[in-house]
Amino acid sequence: MTGNLSHDSQPNDHNEQGSSSQRMFGSQASFYATSQVHISDSRLTTLQRLVAEQPNPGWAIDLGTGAGFTAFAASEYCQRVVASDITLEMLKETRRIGNERQLENVLLCQNQAEQLPFRDESLDLITCRAAGHHFTDLGKAFDEMRRVLKTGGSLIMADSVSPEDDGLAKWYNDMELRRDYSHVLNRKVSVLLEMLEGRGLRVLEKHDEKTHMMFNDWVERTATPEAEVATLRRDFLGSTAEARQVFLIEEKGDDIAFAWPSLVFRAVKE
Repeated sequence: MTGNLSHDSQPNDHNEQGSSSQRMFGSQASFYATSQVHISDSRLTTLQRLVAEQPNPGWAIDLGTGAGFTAFAASEYCQRVVASDITLEMLKETRRIGNERQLENVLLCQNQAEQLPFRDESLDLITCRAAGHHFTDLGKAFDEMRRVLKTGGSLIMADSVSPEDDGLAKWYNDMELRRDYSHVLNRKVSVLLEMLEGRGLRVLEKHDEKTHMMFNDWVERTATPEAEVATLRRDFLGSTAEARQVFLIEEKGDDIAFAWPSLVFRAVKE
């Protein structure tokens, strides 16, 4: 067997939708390929365990794959995994790293999550980590996920989520949007569960997680302009006592430690 990463079609960058994500992630793809938060974190550990518990999944797709780390983890348990992303440069990183790992059951596909190029009921498993908050229309993406999943198939997803408190949710999303113009929305857990259940995707298991990060790396990864970095730093350090407690904000020399709340869940198509 060769060590090349397979691909079902040559990716192209003519898709106009999701252009904000394509611009940001395209220019910063190499940073995400070396980001420890994306290479391995508690969310990936939990997600991989949930994938391992699935009975012989055949075909799977990893949506918003980025540099491919979730697809690679899923590939240990699936016959084939399609690493899907809207950004060409990210898929090039996926191919490069996949070649280095000599993976042969990972395919590449450039597409948006709201328009999946697969037949109805054709996939056993869908994974998605740290990407849902970038999707232009998460409801439509969930509709597509349900369409392509086989009855009884699983969606295993990990993403950052907002606190239920409106004020904290607003502060959190404001910080993310100012740092990253491709950010759309971190939703409350209650909202996510309602969206899923309303589409016949029944949540069977869910886990609360914390994604720990450092401020300097966080803004460097998205090439946030220096002026905005300064205002974000000011707002982190000047945040309310409640925000500091919920997001574990702590000054560390010339850096700031913090943690975003995340949810990992498995839902099944009924």
